[in-house]
Amino acid sequence: MKTLLCAFLILSSLLSPLVGSTAFADTSSTQVSVIATVCYIYSTPDFTSPIEDENGNQISLRHGDKLELIEENENDFYKVELNLTDQKIEGFVFKHYVTKNLNGQDVYPVFNGRVLFDNAVIYDVNKEETTFRANKNQEVFIHGGFNDKNEYTAIAIVLEDSSLFYGYMKTKDVNPYGVSAGLITSITIIAALVTIITSVVFIKKTKKKKAK
Repeated sequence: MKTLLCAFLILSSLLSPLVGSTAFADTSSTQVSVIATVCYIYSTPDFTSPIEDENGNQISLRHGDKLELIEENENDFYKVELNLTDQKIEGFVFKHYVTKNLNGQDVYPVFNGRVLFDNAVIYDVNKEETTFRANKNQEVFIHGGFNDKNEYTAIAIVLEDSSLFYGYMKTKDVNPYGVSAGLITSITIIAALVTIITSVVFIKKTKKKKAK
């Protein structure tokens, strides 16, 4: 059993570097700052209800704008309050477009992939083409999993103005940082070893029961 435990610990130590993580700011603040180039505010926690101004234009926020945080338990949206010169507007913003870090620095995720081609198109959260482009070997944060059979992959990428943009790219244009052949071989060997050890332990227990 000690050998089995040792093999499990070795396997865990090899797999742990493959798991990406996202850095989060202090949650004690009641304000959030926009880290996207453009961030829209909605009347409901989805993308179907953009709030418009008196002229019928969709209200948009820019990188660095501040909002009062009201609630943060609306799935992928935060309930916020926007303080304008002559009015206050309550609504919802996509939570990945804002940060609670108000010290002037954006909170970037741990990048786990790269762009494969120059001038690769970046799409918004509705999978509509934007004017933004990515260059070969530019790092991205792939979230929500990677499946090479899907047309689009959800990513986060840093734009030229240093803002963090969440959206999509064509799956053919991005590639996650892979596992080396040596590591794959090591994992396979360890997995086989665990199976053998488990089988031996089971056989020994079975023999002891029969002997009784």
